[in-house]
Amino acid sequence: MKKDRLLAALASFFVVGLGQVLRGEGAKGLKMMLAFYFIFPISIYAALIFNGLLALIALGLASIAGILLWVYGIIDAFTYEKNV
Repeated sequence: MKKDRLLAALASFFVVGLGQVLRGEGAKGLKMMLAFYFIFPISIYAALIFNGLLALIALGLASIAGILLWVYGIIDAFTYEKNV
């Protein structure tokens, strides 16, 4: 069991949400992947269209949110216990 937890955490380290998919939480993993790889870049792109200062603020907030989501995914994949 410890090996499965380490594998899931390692998978989430390289691909956000992959550890959740490996642990059996496919919907949660997919939502994390979509948020990390699509929503954050789109929000930054939209901010670049409007204003330079807004772009810097969006870049900072999206970077912080992305890092938090990435770390949360690693911790969640490692600590998730399947209810039998």
